[in-house]
Amino acid sequence: MGTLIGIGNTVPQFPYKDSWYGIRINLKNGGHCVADGKLERVGNLDLHRSLPIQKRIRRYIANADGSVNYWLGANDSTLKEGGGAARLNALDGIVQLYKPDYYRRIEFDGDYMLVAISEVPLPGFIHMKERSRSPWLATCNRTTNLPTCASFLQWNADGSLKRDANGLLELTSNAAEYRGGNNQTAWDGTYRSVQGMPMSSASANMATFRTRCRSLGAMWHFGGWHFREEMSWLMAIEFGDLSSDTAFNSAKTEDGFAQGGLGMGTLVNGTEWNTYNGYYPFIPCGVTAKLGNNTGVVDYTIKNWKTGVDKVVQVASYRGWEAPQRYMWEHNDDVRVWYSKPSDGGDGLIFLCNDPAQFANPANDRVRTLAGYEELGAVPVNAGYISEMGYANGWTFPNSVVGGAANKNYGDYWWHSYPATDDNNEEGWRQLLSAATAHGAENSGVRCADTSYRCSITLAGCGFPLCLEFSASEGI
Repeated sequence: MGTLIGIGNTVPQFPYKDSWYGIRINLKNGGHCVADGKLERVGNLDLHRSLPIQKRIRRYIANADGSVNYWLGANDSTLKEGGGAARLNALDGIVQLYKPDYYRRIEFDGDYMLVAISEVPLPGFIHMKERSRSPWLATCNRTTNLPTCASFLQWNADGSLKRDANGLLELTSNAAEYRGGNNQTAWDGTYRSVQGMPMSSASANMATFRTRCRSLGAMWHFGGWHFREEMSWLMAIEFGDLSSDTAFNSAKTEDGFAQGGLGMGTLVNGTEWNTYNGYYPFIPCGVTAKLGNNTGVVDYTIKNWKTGVDKVVQVASYRGWEAPQRYMWEHNDDVRVWYSKPSDGGDGLIFLCNDPAQFANPANDRVRTLAGYEELGAVPVNAGYISEMGYANGWTFPNSVVGGAANKNYGDYWWHSYPATDDNNEEGWRQLLSAATAHGAENSGVRCADTSYRCSITLAGCGFPLCLEFSASEGI
């Protein structure tokens, strides 16, 4: 991967040092940010202030064939770029969030880890291709079963959500065609209504939703782990913080750098959520539309969260990526985890597939055969807070929970509730769920994961991203 000049106790110096920016992580410091000495901003500090790569992340409307119908307003996604009203309710296409291509270099040297990014190719930097995924979780047309990403909210002139006299959301006329949750028609017209919400639970497990994505077109899938891995580092570089749970702060530092994180505004009590609607979605898709491509938080009022009592939550968006953590679990079709029983080594391994055409569930959960998925390295075999990251084939992944905690290192939790033993039949393939649910307390940030479940699991609080794959010769 090339040679670093001056690594160790000095700032790493590459050739063309003015063309990259990134963070240098002290692996021995138990903190999580620049302020506590865990991170140091390195490279071109002016690029840290201007953030050219992050600023190219933006929302748009895609046609079913993957082409751009139109870009959405930079500061308001309910408008088209250049003016005019946008239609986010599936009539004009599929709402997407575009992540540009760039170049990335990750190096480990002794007690330090470097994550550097550049808009131009540099020695030792790997090309990170364009990617696109739904800015919020997906739903399906309940007649055709074709998946989409849409928002059915309506807005008042002052930017507030339209609600009726009872405080219930007023949605576009086609919202019932894309009812979220598990398609509970009996909840229509009540505070529990899942119209306008993402789809979840038994209405589409991984195999079902994979079929639905492919029926939309070969370029569509729900392999969102690649996108999340990249975005987690773009966030860390921008904020100067490995923990995405840090309180949101719109102000710049005295030096002109971004700071803070996405906060924990969607945190709710699990018992209350279960009573409210059985862990089904409670935040409508696109509630941050008025933020456009900006990072920020919005207040959302949940009607009758407890009998006669409303609840206000804060929903975060990172550069157009709505609620990337602490709301609902998220299926990832591009990654799998294998756990072996102690007599076979007792290890945990992560596997990644780069070709959506090969995304699949294992034919047998306890037979280690899964075409197209390439082993990256070891993952934790016990639950705990993520303390270290591994790196292979251009990608990072949680590697250890030893010494981890909610207030240091990555601050995110790795769930694995059923470690394999020689006699409990828990060895074999698991899926990796991302993001965690809203009652996940402080341990559910952008990197958290749950590997407790087989690949056929369906959960009321688990949804799907809708991702668009660009070919090597195409893109936006």
